[in-house]
Amino acid sequence: MDNIIIEQIINSAHHIYNKGMIIGKAGNISIIDDDKKYMYITASGTDFKSLNYNDIIKVKLDDLSYSSNDDKVPSMETNLHIGVYKNRDDINSVVHIHSPYATGFAFSNQKLCQQEGFGEITGEYVKEVDYFPPGSKTLAENASDALKNENAIILKNHGIICIGKNIDEATLLSEYIEGIAKTQYITHVLNL
Repeated sequence: MDNIIIEQIINSAHHIYNKGMIIGKAGNISIIDDDKKYMYITASGTDFKSLNYNDIIKVKLDDLSYSSNDDKVPSMETNLHIGVYKNRDDINSVVHIHSPYATGFAFSNQKLCQQEGFGEITGEYVKEVDYFPPGSKTLAENASDALKNENAIILKNHGIICIGKNIDEATLLSEYIEGIAKTQYITHVLNL
């Protein structure tokens, strides 16, 4: 089971990188196992382009213990991922990236309109969470709370988080959010 989950994370990371949706080492991906006892998450400071088996950390959810190769540690957003899993029994994957267009909206005063094409539209705009320092308890609490009723959110001055019932769904949703951000940006430029 470990190898299957790890392979899924690696494939997702490489896909995200190949789509140009990540810059540098800014992002993290996780999957929770079927028994909800362990979470597999990218190590802190990993590069999605060259992500490999040694870059995935298995975290025990009841005490947050983990083992890793090369003295790597879990992503600084581990508590955020765990918070999502505690709030959503229907979710098994979290993708957090800083994709260029969606993150542009995160740093602007423009809201990202929801569009048809990926399930039910839950509001006029993609939900935003105020800025809190990356890796902070406050960010973890606010983001996981916002994801109780949403599958995608924008973190102000930070990036996006997309969740899904599996890694393919969470990854596809991150592509979708980046795509609508790009479309909205292009529309704005054309209307100037």
